[in-house]
Amino acid sequence: MAMAMLAAGLVVGSIGGGAVGAIVAGHRTASTPTTSTATVAAGAAAPAPSPGSFAAIYQQTKDGVVTITTSISRGGARSFSQAEGSGIVVDKQGDILTNAHVVASASQVQVTFSDGHTTTALVKGVDQSADLAVVQVSGSQDGLHPLAIGNSDTLQVGETALAIGSPFGLQGTFTAGIISGLNRSTTAPTGRALTGMIQTDAPINPGNSGGALLDGLGQLIGINDSIQSPIEGNVGVGFAIPINRAETLLPSLEKGVAIQHPWLGISGQTLTSVTAGQLGITSETSGVLVVDVVAGGPAAKAGLQASGQADASDDIITAIDSHPIATIDALTQYLDTKKVGDHVSLSVTRNGQHISLGVTLGNFQAQPAATP
Repeated sequence: MAMAMLAAGLVVGSIGGGAVGAIVAGHRTASTPTTSTATVAAGAAAPAPSPGSFAAIYQQTKDGVVTITTSISRGGARSFSQAEGSGIVVDKQGDILTNAHVVASASQVQVTFSDGHTTTALVKGVDQSADLAVVQVSGSQDGLHPLAIGNSDTLQVGETALAIGSPFGLQGTFTAGIISGLNRSTTAPTGRALTGMIQTDAPINPGNSGGALLDGLGQLIGINDSIQSPIEGNVGVGFAIPINRAETLLPSLEKGVAIQHPWLGISGQTLTSVTAGQLGITSETSGVLVVDVVAGGPAAKAGLQASGQADASDDIITAIDSHPIATIDALTQYLDTKKVGDHVSLSVTRNGQHISLGVTLGNFQAQPAATP
């Protein structure tokens, strides 16, 4: 199963010497379908949607979701690539929230509103480790329609989930489903684990990245981020960043301030009774098996030990600050409540012996594989 970010790669090519090259991403057809406009009979008006219906929610929220198109220069003035994603209007100052992987390395960003108006945007702040970014447009506030903010902390599995975005460049696409799961884990572009994610079966596809996930009242509860699929298309497993998490980072993103994320500097896996039996571990049957320790990282400085591959000699983290830890997701979620520079105490089992190690958390550093 492939975990795929949802920015839609559209065209990659170079122009020079009379030659034009183009590669269309494999999940797309050779041309982008265009939407058609229905003709209303002269003198007839479309009926108003029923209050509270999906149609009414769409009408009240569609203007708050935009299409983002980026251009990236690749080694020459006439070498280029283009990609599409989505964004969410968050205030009247022109700030638009999206995913970091939508605008990463972009040399130019264009924002298209629901009425077809297109303008250039400035990238204000990017946090690759949270996969969030803010771009800003200038102009009249009249054309800006911020979405109402909901509360992602109170979501329950089975509640309505509605998505608006631009899958495959089809602007203003509206899909419906439910909250399929909570506290899921995915991976940011830097390899950092993203925990607490919202899972939904509302159909989302490449191009939905950065778009809105709404509740049954039309309130923003998440930013659509990725899908899990073997075919780079929707199979009913999509993930969104909770809006409550995004709101904590939004002020720093709007100011362009570099955001730090607390980091232990280990690679690990959840220890289960089955894994323990396979590795010959008899001292513990749950916790986080430390498979590798990043050289020079916080855990290495504190003396945490690992062999580089899962075996019985690796340290096992069973608690942090006296909070029992049974999974690597639980460890990452706890670290997300801390700050860089905070001191934490790890309860560790090493070769059957129980020890305690103090670690001063560092700032996350991208690694070839995800490390909490």
